[in-house]
Amino acid sequence: MPSELQTSKTFFLISAIVNILVLLGWTGTTILGGLVTCGIGCLIGFVPLINLASCILDFIAYNKLEKLDRINTFQTLQFAAIMEIITVLSGNIISLVFGIMTLTYLGSDVNKTFLRDKGIF
Repeated sequence: MPSELQTSKTFFLISAIVNILVLLGWTGTTILGGLVTCGIGCLIGFVPLINLASCILDFIAYNKLEKLDRINTFQTLQFAAIMEIITVLSGNIISLVFGIMTLTYLGSDVNKTFLRDKGIF
């Protein structure tokens, strides 16, 4: 496995953990804001869902990179990296940086060739 894909695998794992922490923070803020503002603060309840979706996709992408035996791995990795970039809407800058770096790594011809050779592009 090329070192860039190995690094992307680590990025997905770290991003998933950070997304869990941000998810917990936004969930607490939503609950507290809802209590303090008599329910109006619950309007920000959609923000934690962004991190939940990204966290699930990060674990899926990590698992696909771990096994390297499933088709459409490249598309899953791309979608997970784009979802990491979208988490900037919840203030998650770490995942934004990891998503951009992962997309850059996936654009490399070496990685595309490796995935094609494995038959999972």
